[in-house]
Amino acid sequence: MLRDFSTLGDEEVFLRLKQGQEEAVEEIYRRFWKELLDAAYRRVKSQEAAMELVQGLLVQLYLKRERIQLRTSLRNYLHTALKNKVLNSIRAELVRNTYQQRMAASGQASQPDAASALRLKELQEQIDASCAAMPEKCREVFYLSRREHLSYQHIADQLGISVNTVEKHMVKALKILRSHLKEYNFTLLWALLCFAARLLR
Repeated sequence: MLRDFSTLGDEEVFLRLKQGQEEAVEEIYRRFWKELLDAAYRRVKSQEAAMELVQGLLVQLYLKRERIQLRTSLRNYLHTALKNKVLNSIRAELVRNTYQQRMAASGQASQPDAASALRLKELQEQIDASCAAMPEKCREVFYLSRREHLSYQHIADQLGISVNTVEKHMVKALKILRSHLKEYNFTLLWALLCFAARLLR
């Protein structure tokens, strides 16, 4: 039976999320998606990048829900976390650009060395094994997002499902990956996953 969370305050909805009530994810998504997307877009000036940041933030909120302790309102927490994600993405972009410039200046190819390529190949094999454990639709959504780099809206249109359903499949996919690849720092894993998909496809 679906619960109606529309009359609950934000912090109470988050408490329900911490208790494992999955409908709370949908309620938080409904309440905050648009304002977070607008806030991200004002900072990065790209709709696609803004969507990636907000999607990542909400997935992270779900995955870390048991460890998060709100010291302010849920709205303030989400906006602060989003600001930090934007800053981190800018730093990562600067690091990538600096690395590419140094490689170009030294005349070296921008390809990874053999050892790095081998590690990425091994990681990809572990990821593929984890993906094989996913339900079929969940795996399809994950591949379209991470391998084809489609937005959630494009995936929804292609598969004939709602964006909300795409979001649920991605949350499930990330939980499976996190469970199967416990030896990796999950943030690092996510970055490597994106890079490996580009390198090995």
